Amino acid sequence: KGKLNSLSTLLTQETERFNKLLRVISSSLAELKRAIKGLVVMSAELERMFDAILSNQVPELWETVAYPSLKPLGAWVKDLELRVEFVRGWIQNGEPASYWISAFFFPQGFLTGALQNHARKYGLSVDSLSFEFNVLERYLDQETATPEQVAAVERPGDGVYVHGLFMDGARWDSKRAVVADSLPGVMQSAVPIIHFIPRDSFTQPPGLYCCPLYKTSVRAGVLSTTGHSTNYVVAVHVPSDQPEGYWIANGAAFLLAIP
Repeated sequence: KGKLNSLSTLLTQETERFNKLLRVISSSLAELKRAIKGLVVMSAELERMFDAILSNQVPELWETVAYPSLKPLGAWVKDLELRVEFVRGWIQNGEPASYWISAFFFPQGFLTGALQNHARKYGLSVDSLSFEFNVLERYLDQETATPEQVAAVERPGDGVYVHGLFMDGARWDSKRAVVADSLPGVMQSAVPIIHFIPRDSFTQPPGLYCCPLYKTSVRAGVLSTTGHSTNYVVAVHVPSDQPEGYWIANGAAFLLAIP
């Protein structure tokens, strides 16, 4: 009671980023419409935007204020609608039981906020906290989930539930609860809800694969002004019955989004 909720701060920041993106999209489309009608000069920037739209590509003008994505324009717009809907639902209905981590511009900030909340709750130093990971049996698809399926997920006592991840170069075997080889012809597959559990002075147990989590399948990124990679998010330690080198050779990784 009376303690600052770091996830509420994150929500405010994410809302501002989405509002900025939506303003840029709205104003640029309005200006493009005026240029097509001959009311204003068609600048080089508007011409590039027009060509991108005709090619089903996201205009560079939008990409500069958006999150990393490899989706074509049609799928990108649908994905944006889902992200905005998720953030709006959080604002209107309170914190969700499971967070669609793929929706965030800055998922690293979300994870840091979860650690900060845990540190305040138990009077711990946030610097001594790290995550333990538990992959659940339940799947939750943000696009197709019904209100009943969402309501069936109960909020954990500590930590956060996270959904919306995919696995590239491997898959999650729910029956054996381990990382397994991809099925023939399946490049990327969905991952169940993962419980991110803050632990104090925690050492990961042996026999786990330290699986990197990236925003997109490009995987490469650059350091931002905050010191974080623009693409790498966090390492997720998950059970495996193969040596870690096997999955590294296969390029096994978690992704927040697929094309």
